Amino acid sequence: MVDRAAFAECYHYITKKSDRNRLVVRCSQPNCKWGLRAARIGETEIFSIRSYTKMHTCLRSSQSNSNDKRRGSAELVSAFLIEQYPGDIETPTPKVITGLVKFHLGVMISYSTALHGKNLAACERRGSPEDSYKMMNCHLHMVEQVNPGTKTCLKLDEAGKFKYLFIALGACIEGFTVMRKVIIVDATWLKNGYGGVLVFAKAQDPNLHHYPLAFAVLDGENHASWTWFFENLKRAIPDSSELVFMTDRNQSLIFAIGNLYPQAHHGHCLWHLKENVKGHACNVNRDVVGHRFMELGKYYTVADFNAAYESFKRRYPSAWQYVEEHTEKDKWARVFFSRDRYNLDTSNSVESMNNVFKEARRWALIPMLDCIIRTFSDWFNQHRKDAASGSLETKLVPLVENYLHDLWAVARTLPVRELNSYELEYEITGNDGNMYLASLVTKSCSCKVWDYEKFPCMHGLAAYIYYTNDVDGGVGRRRDIHIVYHELCSRYYWTEMWALAYSRMLYVVPDRSS
Repeated sequence: MVDRAAFAECYHYITKKSDRNRLVVRCSQPNCKWGLRAARIGETEIFSIRSYTKMHTCLRSSQSNSNDKRRGSAELVSAFLIEQYPGDIETPTPKVITGLVKFHLGVMISYSTALHGKNLAACERRGSPEDSYKMMNCHLHMVEQVNPGTKTCLKLDEAGKFKYLFIALGACIEGFTVMRKVIIVDATWLKNGYGGVLVFAKAQDPNLHHYPLAFAVLDGENHASWTWFFENLKRAIPDSSELVFMTDRNQSLIFAIGNLYPQAHHGHCLWHLKENVKGHACNVNRDVVGHRFMELGKYYTVADFNAAYESFKRRYPSAWQYVEEHTEKDKWARVFFSRDRYNLDTSNSVESMNNVFKEARRWALIPMLDCIIRTFSDWFNQHRKDAASGSLETKLVPLVENYLHDLWAVARTLPVRELNSYELEYEITGNDGNMYLASLVTKSCSCKVWDYEKFPCMHGLAAYIYYTNDVDGGVGRRRDIHIVYHELCSRYYWTEMWALAYSRMLYVVPDRSS
């Protein structure tokens, strides 16, 4: 406070005495009468002003030169940020802070001072890094109290020091029951000076938004840490044959998933594989090689894959040899993938989450955890409103509804021939001139797009349009089946399921004072 006033009034002061019980300051000019004396009140942390000479008897001009040379301290920056951004842990970047302090206080500060002050302000609100470690058990208890159903775990080493931390919020665990069963896991380095990695496990909602499941702080990516993480994740999300994990090819991660989720299928990130394949291409444009490899992973039929794979072999033999010897096709190629992975073939979406928390990764643990939960809470709130904003007639999430709306214009022009009125099987002539077999009962098509994506391809949609036109009055059809438009899609794409996923709230732990 004294420092800020001195800068604002362009005076310089010196501290005569400063300890736990008193503060005495006076003007830096020898003959000036200005001064302030404050003393502590009893055993409290409050100080009262005992004497104060308000007016300076020196000239402002005599101090202007020395005052201009002074630089603001980190403590000054911290006090300024706390006043300007009450209750916010996230404050502007150090570069912006230097300009704000100059504008509001008339003080020059360095980038490092701005950064230090920014960190001090965060510590002032939620404690220092040391305080975070000391308070972690209490904080996790409060996370569980304000978010029922939450799973947390804290592990210490033999010396009683922090080692691992895990949090899976109850609302996320519950919402995952109506989500597509693909879990993406990735880790990124923390930058708080203490090392370690921040891990996220997430799904993707049917409108292609992040759906967080769990996060953790580990000492690194090794067998012990990944095993501990998946042991705790298994408490929240049990092993199931429907589960799919999508990750990079970290060997410790592969080991942990294989041991703790034996029923689940483990897919390898197509993007990371692409980067490896590019590195083994010789005398060709490596970006083109990477693009061709990504295409291989996305084919819908074995025939199309085999033709493209043979072409890849002829054009890029060294890259093909790497793929043959160092990858497993059932881990990355859609046509050989044994479970439903939908559109999810990379772990890049978790990496985009890492960027969301790029600044928070520099903070102490508790402020970082609060920032993560607060961001998740904002996402839940926004998507809850999105799910409730559609009309009652709209049964599918906006992404799929809009896709099928655009596809309808093409599908309605395709020639359709009914093959089996009882099983609702149809032959459709595609816009490529080829014949395709689609079944409304099994929700499948010989092009395999419907089978993998779990919403209709243009051929399936053409069959449904033919079915609804009911040209033969339904003669010979099964009486126990009535096809409804939104039921052509997996239930995971229904707005009803989407709304259920975000039905619960997420809460940040209140300040310790409350």
